[in-house]
Amino acid sequence: MPYISRNNDRREKLRNGEPALTAGELNYQIFYFVKHNYIPFLDRCAGIKNNHKNEEIENFIIQFLGEKPNYQRYNDMTGALIRCYKEIQRRLDIEFNYLLDICDSYDKQIADYEDLKINENGDVE
Repeated sequence: MPYISRNNDRREKLRNGEPALTAGELNYQIFYFVKHNYIPFLDRCAGIKNNHKNEEIENFIIQFLGEKPNYQRYNDMTGALIRCYKEIQRRLDIEFNYLLDICDSYDKQIADYEDLKINENGDVE
């Protein structure tokens, strides 16, 4: 789990919804959001159905990817989601499968990007 130093203002900015600049910041932003917005309301639910909160997490990802996502951004995003999922599971003891669902939802978009780059640059030989 990446940690953002207390000695600068990035923590506060991420908490207030400023776009994450790195995969570590995205991980921190999502973990913080889940810890402080979902945990108080879980009440032993098996599934989380709060669409408003889900939209917030999706907005973090959209902002992180930017207008023209590239391979590095897609890779960083999926890695951050998987690591954040595992850290939520380990530290908060909940199955937050929604993060894995987000990863899966980007499969087609990432595949389309990969196909575009294969056409532009040629495939692996």
